Amino acid sequence: MDKFKTVLNIAGKQTNLGFGLIALLTAGGEQIFSAVVFKCPCNELNFVYGLVFLLVPALALLLLGYILSKKTWKLLTGLCQHTGKLLCCKKLAAAGVVLFQIGTFAFVAPSTWIAVALLNGNYYECAMTGTNVSIYNKHVCRDPDSKIQCEKELHRFPCGKSVSVPQAVREDVLVTLLFIQSA
Repeated sequence: MDKFKTVLNIAGKQTNLGFGLIALLTAGGEQIFSAVVFKCPCNELNFVYGLVFLLVPALALLLLGYILSKKTWKLLTGLCQHTGKLLCCKKLAAAGVVLFQIGTFAFVAPSTWIAVALLNGNYYECAMTGTNVSIYNKHVCRDPDSKIQCEKELHRFPCGKSVSVPQAVREDVLVTLLFIQSA
């Protein structure tokens, strides 16, 4: 039991280990969430649906990072308690430094979520097939034979439900989306 406490004490003092553990747990959680919960609706709401699944969990993780930090609560409950104006300004400067420290820790999970989600590509693919920008759709749908049909049925491509657009064209469009993402 003493060895376990020693390991926990060392882990608690090492911020890089803590950052790595949070990033690893977030990446694993994103993969599970993506596999179990996410399913692109393949309609006109693809853009909103993809962005919600990309950004809302990241925002929730950011808020959770701030809420679970002891420093946040110490900062909020101990700031400017009936002191002079000059002392309060010094506390505000110190509070800014502490807020930056809290932010560096709180931003680990959301940035990991977004990075892993973009590497996976499911949310991005769903969101970008739901855009309603004709210039973008014309850029993505380049095949001259099925260009008009491709633009009309672009939102169905992540599910493979497009009947009138050939499979090769659909795959080409999805590869183009992934290429645009990585560029």
